Amino acid sequence: MPSDAVWKRTIARAVVSGDASALPIHFHAAVLSRYTDAGARILRTNTVGRLLQPGKAVIDFGIVEDDTVIHLRFGDLGSLIPEAERDHWLDHLVAPSASRPYLQMTLQPGACHDDGELRDWTPPESAATE
Repeated sequence: MPSDAVWKRTIARAVVSGDASALPIHFHAAVLSRYTDAGARILRTNTVGRLLQPGKAVIDFGIVEDDTVIHLRFGDLGSLIPEAERDHWLDHLVAPSASRPYLQMTLQPGACHDDGELRDWTPPESAATE
C-alpha cells in the first residue's frame, strides 16, 4: 500500500465523510482478460488505465506492481461492474496485508477466536514521521 501524502489524504477524506466508496480495491490484472477476449479495448498511461466496452460504462483503474495488479475505487465495483460480473472480479481480488483472526472477529462478533496466549506488547517505533 502506498504511504505517501495522496494515500493519506484519500483515507482522511473517507474518514471525515464516512464514505469509503473512494478507497481503492485491488485485483490481479488478469481480471481484464475476459473483456479483451470479448473485444473490449484497454488504453493506458504509465500508471492509469481505461477499459472501453461498446455500450457499457467506462472503467478507469490504477496500474501497480509492475503491471500485475490494478485497482479501482470500491464504489466503482458496485456502480460500474454489472452484478453478473462481480463474482469474476472477486475471483481476482488481491488481499492486502491483514490479520485473518481479526477479520474473522469482525465478521462474527462475540465468537471465540483462539489466536495464542494473551500477553503485553510494545509496538515498534514507526518509520513514518509525517
